[in-house]
Amino acid sequence: MMRRRAAALGLGLILLLTGCARGDITQGWGPMPAAKQFRPVAGACHAILDDTAEQALADEYKPVPCAGPHKAETAAVLDLTAAEVSSATPWINSAYTECTKKVNAWLGGDWRTGWVVIHPLMPSSEAQAGGARWIRCDVGEMSPIDRVAVERKGSMKGTLKPGGKLLMTCANTTIGSDDGLDEHPVPCASKHDTEFAGLYVSPKKEYSDFSRAEMDKGCSPVLARFAGVPNNRDLEYRVGWVAFQPNEHTWNLGDHAMRCFLWFAPRKVTGSYRKAGTGKLAIQYAD
Repeated sequence: MMRRRAAALGLGLILLLTGCARGDITQGWGPMPAAKQFRPVAGACHAILDDTAEQALADEYKPVPCAGPHKAETAAVLDLTAAEVSSATPWINSAYTECTKKVNAWLGGDWRTGWVVIHPLMPSSEAQAGGARWIRCDVGEMSPIDRVAVERKGSMKGTLKPGGKLLMTCANTTIGSDDGLDEHPVPCASKHDTEFAGLYVSPKKEYSDFSRAEMDKGCSPVLARFAGVPNNRDLEYRVGWVAFQPNEHTWNLGDHAMRCFLWFAPRKVTGSYRKAGTGKLAIQYAD
């Protein structure tokens, strides 16, 4: 008798426990929201610009006010297409090309004609594996002396429009023992010995293939066109030239542009020599 009662009690307990599972165990909870991937925003400013970094990590994303000191500003955040991601071209090179288009429109002119650096950043490897395909296009103000990003205040948007503060124009130049150029920008109305004339873009693919002879040959028509004089053997007797080229890292990303300057030294001149012509830019030396 005792065994039967125990068995009956056991069955009742099982039924009671089973009954607890009836009904909605979620108590009306909605579905869990989908996980959101990190994505930076355009218009944010950042304390540092590390041009050796290729990835932007979510846990290092700490924007600062653009009105305060900073070295980088995100001009745009864009998405690469599936074709660009799967192509044989490294993703970072596609990013550099696409960022250039967006940055130029945002600045108001070709970034290579200003004291500007650009820096594309990709998602982390983990984020890429999860499907992230955005590119963060950062810009910074470049030092005319050592070509690195400098600390600044305020947005760079529109700074390469005509008359913009960061346009390359006139300067006084010091040439170092290693042939490095230290540019000291001044208004063209002031005395100066160099003036920016334009860009020569090398067709060479490898950085090691570029030479000073190519720079000379490439900058000559740029100078002549800017100054409004013939591009012939007399050009070197009218004005000299100085130029600087991208470093190897930037070259490998896609910037092959030489920045070409008229060089008047040892003279100092005032005013711009744009379309100066043969009268103002007369031959200075005889054969």
